[in-house]
Amino acid sequence: MREWEPANAFEEHLGSAFAAGDLVLCLSMLRHAEFALPITPAAAEGREPAVWPVEADDERTWMLVYTSIEAMRTGTGGAIRHCRVVSLLDLAAAWPDLRWGLAVNPGLPVHFFLESGAVARLAVPSLVQDREAEPESGVAVVQKLLRPRDVHAYLADGGSRVSGYCHHALDVAHIATPTVLVDALGQSAEEMVTDEGSVVILRWYAVGPDLYRTPYGGVDEETMAAVGGWVIEEPPFIGMGLVPNVDQLIREYKVDGVELPYGAEISELTVEGVERRRAMYNADLGQWMLIPDAPAGAPGQGHGSEGP
Repeated sequence: MREWEPANAFEEHLGSAFAAGDLVLCLSMLRHAEFALPITPAAAEGREPAVWPVEADDERTWMLVYTSIEAMRTGTGGAIRHCRVVSLLDLAAAWPDLRWGLAVNPGLPVHFFLESGAVARLAVPSLVQDREAEPESGVAVVQKLLRPRDVHAYLADGGSRVSGYCHHALDVAHIATPTVLVDALGQSAEEMVTDEGSVVILRWYAVGPDLYRTPYGGVDEETMAAVGGWVIEEPPFIGMGLVPNVDQLIREYKVDGVELPYGAEISELTVEGVERRRAMYNADLGQWMLIPDAPAGAPGQGHGSEGP
């Protein structure tokens, strides 16, 4: 075990919690931490792609990260001097193999070894955990893209239930182009984009957050078990609670026949980047109420307006 001195206040507090055996506090600190992910000098100069820094033992392959550049240099005996800065969320979005684990500060007195399931749950907590951590944040808003042919089932037939995958609305609020939104979610433009170039969005308050399960899982029984999950899906499913897109950090949830609450909305995001509300669900009547077109610039018609 190499000699090591904390490089900053974060490492001092982490070291104190580690010495006290307070694993819960340690993990809560790691959840929001930034890490030094070792890379080669050539990768730092852009002369070669970065590869995952790993070491293997009899148990599994471990990805190596450190809580500071100083910790990285001490932990590697000065052999590694270059890194890129990442968060647990960044790592979860690009996690290469669910059978791998994460080694934080290997070789140093304050160190942690986390299985992929622990990384997933720290990086992408459930809606229930989000609400418990920040009760003042209110009820989360989620949304789901509707295929054009599915809109009729809601508006004409009075559909009021939703199944499948939905996404945290905050994570896509910055996207104002239909094709970019479809691509960010890893979905098919051929299925989702209308003839006019728009997409249709179903958006609602996630009442009853325990109904919105974070899809930890894998592409087969082995990888599902590795992450301690419950879902098996075809690739490019990554099983860490995020859409399969390393360039977009978008949380996703899986629901099964959830009843839509009062005020759920169906909106159209046009090719011009304007979002227009088309209908609102009246749960008292069990009907969707159509919303007439509003003139350009009317309140509530721009993309990113609060809702539903």
